[in-house]
Amino acid sequence: MVSYQPLLDSEDYTLGIIGRSEGMQEVFKTIGQVAASDATVLITGESGTGKELVARAIYHHSGRSGRPFLAINCAALPENLLESELFGHEKGAFTGASAQRIGKFEQCDGGTLFLDEIGDMSPATQTKVLRVLQSGSFERVGGNQPIHVSVRIIAATNQPLEEAVAARQFREDLFYRLNVVRIRIPPLRERREDIGLLVSYFLKRFAEGQGGSPKSVSPEVLVALERYAWPGNVRELENVIQRATVLARGRVILLSDLPAEVSGTRDAHRVEPAVAPEEASERASAPAADDPAELAAALFRWARQDAGRRVLPAVERELVVQALQETGGNQVRAAKLLGITRATLRNRIAKHQIQRGVSVR
Repeated sequence: MVSYQPLLDSEDYTLGIIGRSEGMQEVFKTIGQVAASDATVLITGESGTGKELVARAIYHHSGRSGRPFLAINCAALPENLLESELFGHEKGAFTGASAQRIGKFEQCDGGTLFLDEIGDMSPATQTKVLRVLQSGSFERVGGNQPIHVSVRIIAATNQPLEEAVAARQFREDLFYRLNVVRIRIPPLRERREDIGLLVSYFLKRFAEGQGGSPKSVSPEVLVALERYAWPGNVRELENVIQRATVLARGRVILLSDLPAEVSGTRDAHRVEPAVAPEEASERASAPAADDPAELAAALFRWARQDAGRRVLPAVERELVVQALQETGGNQVRAAKLLGITRATLRNRIAKHQIQRGVSVR
């Protein structure tokens, strides 16, 4: 059986962030541009895309790399504990505060503080974080002595903060303070060409942990991995490859080693007959003839695989119109049907002069 094991080169990854796709190359470029400065960075992306990895890469290449890097998940702690964790507290500030505590801002003086899931931060804590950004000072909980620090903040969220601002759930002034430089990490379904590289990286990493040589994957497995939607993004792919590495009896990972939802088989233990890589790729990219949404997504994926490929303008226009009509003009849902971003959809609407007669909104 022919197995697949892609190779990585130095341009495909940085500090564990893997990607050869256009979207990830843009991420790498922005990391390089912003790292040397002290600008606040807002990293956006779905859960599991690697936001902390990007934050650590910025820190690693910055002038603060010799100072502390601390990370805190704002969604993991209740409001009172989060405030104490960030700013510290004085002895007796609240029940159970039996001693003075130094918070993350003080511990991180001169370094970088990564605030993950900042959209879950309470309004009161948002106000104190805003003050640090504006003046570089704060007080511990229960204290009144200003403490001055020099801390670079990198924030991350999987929520649309603009909508939270509009709903008055997130401070507008804090949003603009955080959103100096924004880095959007594309979900794995938008960069399927990176899946092979990620698989290779995880196979090598798991092999190193076990002191052996990396396993490889069959062509059918690679096709299945590239077809799957990956709602859990890179984190889910990592778990799937680790599971398959453990379950595989031989040196090649087979379809039967994948979870049923990933392999696309009704029986998770059934092994699909082997096919040539070219035939398997054609099967994977062939949409159902009676599913126009899947056809549209497949055409756009096909066009993105090679810069030289182009979808005929007339076909492209009809696909966009149909997607808008099927979703009642909802551009977010239409973009998902087409397998493109909302920004790309807007460009297509302008390019083809699609009028509001198709209920665009």
